[in-house]
Amino acid sequence: MSLTATRATMLGLCLVPVLAATAVADPSSDQGGRFTMSPVDGGFLRLDRQTGAVAMCAKSGSDWACKPVEDRTVDSPGNLSHVEAENRELKSRVKELEDLLETKPLGPPPHLDGPLADGPPGGTSQLPSEQEVDQALDYMSRVYKKIRDHIKDLDKPLPPGEQPPPPPGAPPAPPTASGPKSAL
Repeated sequence: MSLTATRATMLGLCLVPVLAATAVADPSSDQGGRFTMSPVDGGFLRLDRQTGAVAMCAKSGSDWACKPVEDRTVDSPGNLSHVEAENRELKSRVKELEDLLETKPLGPPPHLDGPLADGPPGGTSQLPSEQEVDQALDYMSRVYKKIRDHIKDLDKPLPPGEQPPPPPGAPPAPPTASGPKSAL
């Protein structure tokens, strides 16, 4: 070998580790390879960039071994077909209901009982008349006046010597010296 060939070989051997270190140091580039390794307790997690498969790599004796990690997020094919069948069934039911809405006018829902069910077709309601509003306001005024008068009666001071009545359900109060006396 000539001196020039020897120098070129030596230079090439010196550059290979430098280029390899540069390629490994930049994991964000697409030239990083198919697998990505991430350190974890007890070894490394290996991610296959093409398939998305994950494996746990750990040292076993003097060798390293990678075992696949179970992916619990992926549904089994049987479960997936069940979901697809349910989706088709629901889509057909939605289509039936849309067709039904187009052919029939809307009215009150059949499960309602009461004033809404007896209302006019189309689900609209009528406002009360002036007379009905006046009747409701008169009734509320009478109720308010009765409550106000009752509160005024409760706030009146008791005549001297009279005790307030006990609240409902309370035991009766013992007689006082100014109360009625029994004859012995």
